[in-house]
Amino acid sequence: MKIRQQAILVLFLAIILIFANGPSSASEKGEYTTKPIRIISTWPGGGGGDQEIRGFSLYLKKYLPTSIMIENIPGAASKIGLTKLYKSEPDGYTLIYVTLPQPMLNELMSKTDYKTKEFTSVYAYFKRSIALTGNIDTYKTVEELVKAAKTKTFSIGLSSFGSAAHLCALGSLKTWGVNANLVAFETGSDAVVQVAGKHLDAAFTMATTALPLIRGGKVRGLLIYSEDRVKGFEDIPTPSERGYQIPLMYGMGGIVAPPKTPAHVIKILQAACDKASRDPEFLTWAERGKYDVFRLSAEAFQKKILEQYKISEDFLPSILASMGSK
Repeated sequence: MKIRQQAILVLFLAIILIFANGPSSASEKGEYTTKPIRIISTWPGGGGGDQEIRGFSLYLKKYLPTSIMIENIPGAASKIGLTKLYKSEPDGYTLIYVTLPQPMLNELMSKTDYKTKEFTSVYAYFKRSIALTGNIDTYKTVEELVKAAKTKTFSIGLSSFGSAAHLCALGSLKTWGVNANLVAFETGSDAVVQVAGKHLDAAFTMATTALPLIRGGKVRGLLIYSEDRVKGFEDIPTPSERGYQIPLMYGMGGIVAPPKTPAHVIKILQAACDKASRDPEFLTWAERGKYDVFRLSAEAFQKKILEQYKISEDFLPSILASMGSK
């Protein structure tokens, strides 16, 4: 009888140990999605980046066993939202949608309470290529524009300072060996309109921003800053096609998590993002919005962040000089 009681006691203790270790084991296997996932949008509701993450999340939630909530935290050039994510628990339930190179330029140009390199990359799925445009009646090719820019000081519009467009402009001017006055506008559309009216010689903006005036025959796309020609802009050559070795910067959109988010959590999120980016309904949505779908795994996205960080660092003195900073 005593032996039987001891056996029951041993079995009872074994069951307790199994249940005690259960949740930890499940977590290690990646079964973490038991709560809603919050994705921070650093734009006001309806802004360009806000539309991108809200549109993508409609399809992302199909591949995750939980709900997704978008939280708008605009302000301070995204620094408020980025800081909140940086200080969040690395459990996979708080993420943020970022567009490069803004996070690293914020960090390099002013004091921030986050470190871009320390975020945990999840997945990138959009690429916003930069286009160089000139007036339709003035320049037929980029070579004509460069030749003219060597004879006078150009005025060139930008969508904003400290942006991918700004870096593309600086890289181009350095490569061509010309000087220009860079003028930042509140929006890229404002810059392109000034080119159409011949108030500016050229402009660097998101290609999608220039598209209406390109289609309307008011401005001409002279270069598109990408490794290959971009869908919807097939008539516009890349820098390498014209023999220019210009560092390529583009507004890359993707999701990142707080520092030290566990690998098994990232693996689940990455797989869901990849499926969503290939969903036929998502691709139809992206085509309607002229979004350039551009897939990067967590590892590849992290490499691209480090690459763009280095380019931003190298151009920092030129960025500050063009803005009139000491």
